[in-house]
Amino acid sequence: MTAVQATEAGWQDHMSAAQAALDAGDDIQAEMALRASIQAAENGDDSLQLAASLSNLAALYDAYGECEAALPLYERALGIMEAAYGPQSAEAASILNSLAELYRSWERSSEAIPLYERAIAIQEKRLGPDNAELAATLNNLAIALHDMSDYEAAEKLYRRALGIMEKSTNEARPELADVLVNLAGLLDDRGRYEGALGAYKRALEIQEKTLEPDHPYIATTLGRMASVFQAQGNHRDAVRLVERALEIREQRLGAEHPDLVKSLENFARLLRKAGEDGRAREMDARARAIRESIRG
Repeated sequence: MTAVQATEAGWQDHMSAAQAALDAGDDIQAEMALRASIQAAENGDDSLQLAASLSNLAALYDAYGECEAALPLYERALGIMEAAYGPQSAEAASILNSLAELYRSWERSSEAIPLYERAIAIQEKRLGPDNAELAATLNNLAIALHDMSDYEAAEKLYRRALGIMEKSTNEARPELADVLVNLAGLLDDRGRYEGALGAYKRALEIQEKTLEPDHPYIATTLGRMASVFQAQGNHRDAVRLVERALEIREQRLGAEHPDLVKSLENFARLLRKAGEDGRAREMDARARAIRESIRG
C-alpha cells in the first residue's frame, strides 16, 4: 500500500467511526473521529476529503448549538468547494445552503437569506427548475422569510417547493409532509385556519404512511392541528387530537416520564375550556404525581 492509499484508508476509517458514533448517539466520539479525519485529509493533501470532514464537523456543532464553532468550518469548506468546482457549482450551492441553515438556527435569518438566494440561483442553473435539492433550499428560504414575518414571499416559496416535490417524488414522502407542516404554520399565523387545517391533514396522512405510529412528528402535527381548532373555538376536536398526541408521547416516553408534565398540564387547561373539569383534575393530578416523583 502506498503512503497516499494509507492516508485515504485512514480518512475513511475516521469517517466511518464518526458515523458509527453518531448512530450510537455518542457526539463526543463523533467529534473526535471527525477531527481525526480532518487531520488525515490535511496530511494527505486531499481538499475534497477535507471539505467533507469540515462540513460534517460543522453540522455536528450546529446540531448542538455551537454556531460560532461551526461557522469557520463551513466557510473553509465553501472556499475549498469554490476552488475545486467553481463558485457557481452545485457543490458550492450545497455548502451555501448549510451555511445559511447555520445562520438561521443562530436566529440570524437576515444573514441567511442572501446565502439561500445564492444557492437557489446556482441550483436553478445547474440542477434545473424541478430538482428535489432545489425544492429543499426553497423550503429553507421560506422558513427564514417566515421567521422575519415576510409571509407573502414565504408562502410563494413553500408552494413552489411543494409543486416541485409533487412532480419529482412519491406523494408519500416525509419531506413533502415537512413542507406542508411549514405552510400550515404560516397559514395559521395569518388566521387562514381552514387552509392550515387542510395542509396539516394532508401532512398527517403522509406521516402516518411513512413514519412509525409513535413518531414524535405525528404527535407534533396533531398538537398543531389542535391549536388551530382552539383558535376556531372548536375545543371538542382539539381535545380529541391532543389526547391522541399525548398517547403517542406516553408510548414513546412512558406514562410517568418527566417530559410529560407540561403536556398533561396543557391538556388539563384545554379540558377545562371544553367543560371537562373532572378529566382536567385527573391530568393535573398525574402531572403533580410526576413532579413529586422527580423531587423524590
